[in-house]
Amino acid sequence: MTLRTVLLSLQALLAAAEPDDPQDAVVAKQYKESFKTFTLTAKHWNNVYAGSPYKVPECDEKVRRLIDMGVEENVARVALSSCSWNLEKATETIFS
Repeated sequence: MTLRTVLLSLQALLAAAEPDDPQDAVVAKQYKESFKTFTLTAKHWNNVYAGSPYKVPECDEKVRRLIDMGVEENVARVALSSCSWNLEKATETIFS
């Protein structure tokens, strides 16, 4: 594959979401069941991993609270995003 074909493939994937044949089941579930949560998660991950200037304070606060409990930052972020940013549910997931 050339760089051009890779970029064209990525563009096609980004332009036509396929939630019924996902690369990530959690993301597809959020996309189908709660688009607001999907968008919130996308904005947060974009800020954290892609350097977007748009912060999501409510997500950052929940991540910080789990870190204060001794949870690694990445584990906290994954648990929260997997639990639709429900702090109690994410805490149960991590500590059970």
